[in-house]
Formats: sequence, structure tokens, C-alpha cells
Amino acid sequence: MNVVSLLSIIKLRPIAQTPGVLMAMSKLKILACVLAAVLPAASCLAQTWPNAPLRYIVPFPPGGSTDIISRQLGERLRERLGQPVVIENIGGAGSAIGVSRVAKATPDGYTIGLGNTASHTIIPFLSSTSPYDPVADFSPISIINEYVNVLVVHPKIPVSNVRELVALNKSRVGGLTYASSGNGASNHLSAELLARVAYVRMTHVPYKGGPLALVDVRTGQVDYMFDTIIGSMAMIKSGSLRALATTGRTRDPYLPKVPAVAEFYPGYEVAGFMAVFGPAGMPKAVIDRLNSELATIIRSPEMTERLTQLYFNARTSTPDELSQRVRKDGAHWKCVDCECGD
Repeated sequence: MNVVSLLSIIKLRPIAQTPGVLMAMSKLKILACVLAAVLPAASCLAQTWPNAPLRYIVPFPPGGSTDIISRQLGERLRERLGQPVVIENIGGAGSAIGVSRVAKATPDGYTIGLGNTASHTIIPFLSSTSPYDPVADFSPISIINEYVNVLVVHPKIPVSNVRELVALNKSRVGGLTYASSGNGASNHLSAELLARVAYVRMTHVPYKGGPLALVDVRTGQVDYMFDTIIGSMAMIKSGSLRALATTGRTRDPYLPKVPAVAEFYPGYEVAGFMAVFGPAGMPKAVIDRLNSELATIIRSPEMTERLTQLYFNARTSTPDELSQRVRKDGAHWKCVDCECGD
């Protein structure tokens, strides 16, 4: 029944004019008027958005995997939405500057941005001075991929698996050293989680970025590192680094001969993600449209192939699933940080 029919019934059907009936009729008329005003507005928004270019913020410098994937997504969104999608790289503070821009944008659906494990489940949950709330300040839209880290060592390190690495650490005064792309990065916390489940202490050597850290592992200045697969794969294939384990719950399809850490320490798991977010308060109709378009794009053969080339696993989600993922992973990393320390 539409609003006009409802109004007709209220207006025309004979009803006893008692005070109670008159009050009920009055409430129904008010409700009908509200519906008449709201429903067309929501329908209009869904039909007219977007009618201007979209701004897509990447909170990292140009050239990296986050930038490459975002530009691919932007191009596909342009084709499907019929509006330009302008990629804007705003790096700095480990992604916090760019992510804050998304949080503070007008929630009209014309500013969205990339977020990942570091920006939404590590930095804000471990820092008391984070400039944004990863839950309250964003409209979750969709996960776009997942990835794991790989534990690599210099070939001179006399171990062939994670358990042997832990044993070697315990046998050395001061333990082993491990590199990371910086304090609080997922590769840093991958090592901290290993220390927690294996009951060991290892010396952390943070760097300003993964490539710099990897150079010192390759040259033997640092003993080992958890790195992205795309960052290490060429060196693994050439033999300049040895892969000991991956961080997913099971073996990763890109390194099927390399065991998961969980095969030695059950319960260990580090699975990162990239996702698209908007500022809090975005219209549901816009969120749903973007979620649907992103799902179609990510599942397309072209995008799946591109993600495969970068060693990422294609993944989509509902907005609610992404929201739950942020809360769950954030609580997990906060626990690891509190119990393991640095």
C-alpha cells in the first residue's frame, strides 16, 4: 500500500468520532506525511548519486601496492558510476594523516578512502593519541583483499623452520634480532605474537619502511623479518632469503610449500586486509551502492588477476562484516601489545 492509499483510507473511511479514534487518526496522518516526505528523498538520493566526481584518498605515498590497487579500483568505479574518481595520495604518520582526512570529510558519499590493518586495527587501538576513532569516525563499506606476512631469514641462519628458529633464539645470549617497517606495523606485531606464543624474547630493530629493513636481513645485519609476500618473493625465489613460515591460519596459496606458523604453534594467525571506508554518517543508499559495485569489481577476472600478480587474496564483505573485523582485530592487537610489549 502506498502513502496516497493510506491517506485515502484515513480520510474517507467512516469511523466513529470518539476522542481516542480522533487521536489515532491524527497520529496516522502524521506518520503518513513523514513517510511521504522521507521515502521519495531516499529514493531520489539512490537514483541521483553520484552526480559529481568522487575523491578517493590513499593514506600512503604513490607507487606501493596500496596505491596500485586503489588506482585500479578507481578506474573500475569510474566506469561503473559514470563519474571521475580522483586518487589523492596523502601519506605520513603511518597512514594517520590520510585516514584522518577521510574521517573529517563531509559524509555525502563523494569522499572515500583506503584503510588497512595498520590504519584501522593497530595504530588507533595501540596509540592513546590517535587522531581518529576507527569505529565511530567511519562508515565501513567493504573489504577488498586479504594478505599474510612471510617469515624470512638470511641463508646463513642455521634453521629450517619456526620451531628451530625459536630454539636458536633461546640458545643465544641476548636472543635473535628481527627487523620491521616500524613500531606498530603488522610485521612488527607478527613477531611480537610469535614471541608470545613461543615464550621467548627477541630484539626488535625498527626501520623507516619495509624495503630498508629487508636489505639488512638480506645482508645478514639482522637475523629475520616478517615481510609482505610481494616484498620478499623475488629474494625467496633467488635464494637470497629463506622463507620459514607464513602467518595465515593455513598455508598460503602463493607459497604452498612453506608451512604456516600455526602448524608449529596452534592458534597463531596474522591476516591483514585492505578495505574501503567513508566518513561516519554516509547515507545507507550510497554505502550499499558502493558495496555492490566494489563486490562486482573485486570478483571480476581483471581485478582478480591484478591482485594475484601482487600476491593478495581477493575478498569482499558486507559493511557490517568489515565493522566487526575492525573491532575484533583491534582487540586482538591491543591484547598482544599489552602482554608482549616491545
